[in-house]
Amino acid sequence: MDDQIESREQEYQLKVVPLIVCGVIAGVMALVLRLDGRIWWCKSGDLWLYINDAWNSSHTSQHLLDPYTFTHILHGILAFWIAGLLFKRIAPYWQLAIAAAAEAGWEILENSDFIIEKYRENTAALDYFGDSVANSVGDLGACMFGFWVAAKLGMWRSLVFFFAVELVLLVWIRDSFLLNIVMLVNPIDWIKTWQAGA
Repeated sequence: MDDQIESREQEYQLKVVPLIVCGVIAGVMALVLRLDGRIWWCKSGDLWLYINDAWNSSHTSQHLLDPYTFTHILHGILAFWIAGLLFKRIAPYWQLAIAAAAEAGWEILENSDFIIEKYRENTAALDYFGDSVANSVGDLGACMFGFWVAAKLGMWRSLVFFFAVELVLLVWIRDSFLLNIVMLVNPIDWIKTWQAGA
């Protein structure tokens, strides 16, 4: 009987508590973004959970999910790889909580005036004005889902999945996780022109 109680306590500490921490992280992130002036939801008032348009600035990054959600799934896969290298001795659910904290930090940074201006200057997202709180929560959820996908697939299959998603995004929306980083850090004019033709 004592062994069962101890086993339940261990499971609680290793699974339930980290998931509660992830929920707290999401709540804190949403609060910080809202206090920083981010709107809760698309100001156009559309209630769609998913918007398929990657280039319509009045809707992109304003609903819970959009084509860029897939880049955040890739964030989760990358976070899984990094957590596996840096935090080998930490239980997987706690690694997930660390990944969630990192993603929440990125969402806050991504919605700072500095990064918003960088997106406007360096990418084809000329009218980008930041994410809604709901979109940031969706991005955090997508990252956690990507972490889970990578945990299920393992290192090599998740690597194949990562590049398959990158290729689909390049064909579909003329953008991707890796291309987004390149354009944010060191914009390339011909890529910006190609993206603008989307």
